[in-house]
Amino acid sequence: MAQLLTHLFLKQMNRVEKIFENKAINRSGILLFSKEDALLFIEACKESKIQILGIDAFYLWGDYTQPSLDNSVNFSSPEYTLKTESIYSDAVVFLEGKSENLFFEIVCNE
Repeated sequence: MAQLLTHLFLKQMNRVEKIFENKAINRSGILLFSKEDALLFIEACKESKIQILGIDAFYLWGDYTQPSLDNSVNFSSPEYTLKTESIYSDAVVFLEGKSENLFFEIVCNE
């Protein structure tokens, strides 16, 4: 059963997620990246022309995962207004202002 779930999860990952999977902390199928790796992930998405829909932030406390809505952004929301020349540069600016104590899920569409 575990192999089937792993196979289904891997099948749904895009090509950038597959490349970065070994840099992530996997919490229940959610790939969480350090700020540094999240910035590299954004750059890889830009190069691969993978659309970024949002960034969800989390605090990790041992085995616990705490979402941080104050440190998250939804680029696909109708209320979102482009801040720079692209979503990719907006994502970089957004991440650069965040704490090193946070981990990030990059929600993308491929």
